[in-house]
Amino acid sequence: MSEENKRIVRDYFQELDRGRTTPLHLCTDDYRFHPAGLPSMDRQGVKEFGDAFFAGMTDLRHPLVELIADGDLVALRCRYEGTHDGELMGVPASGRRVSAVGIGVMRVEAGKIAEFWVSPDRLTIMQQIGALPS
Repeated sequence: MSEENKRIVRDYFQELDRGRTTPLHLCTDDYRFHPAGLPSMDRQGVKEFGDAFFAGMTDLRHPLVELIADGDLVALRCRYEGTHDGELMGVPASGRRVSAVGIGVMRVEAGKIAEFWVSPDRLTIMQQIGALPS
């Protein structure tokens, strides 16, 4: 089950980056997204959240660095890489490159993503787009 769950997580990120939107067809109907420091979101909320990031960095990618599975949980370490070429979190396009780390845990249920807890390095992202001093 662990290897299968890691494959499901890999598929999620491949489709996320290829489709430029949250791949809700790979998520359960009651999917919940839990970004650190923000309220939990349902399917519609996470789609809007993700779409805003892709609008701010149209070439955004999430390369996976490491996956560790235990039962129905898959821990991940990834990167956020892209060019700040659109408005992001209220910050106008700067043209700057972004490269930051993210960590998270996904819960897989019946072959789909049921929950996703994520903690991106927002401080680094905000510094790299010029919203905060380095």
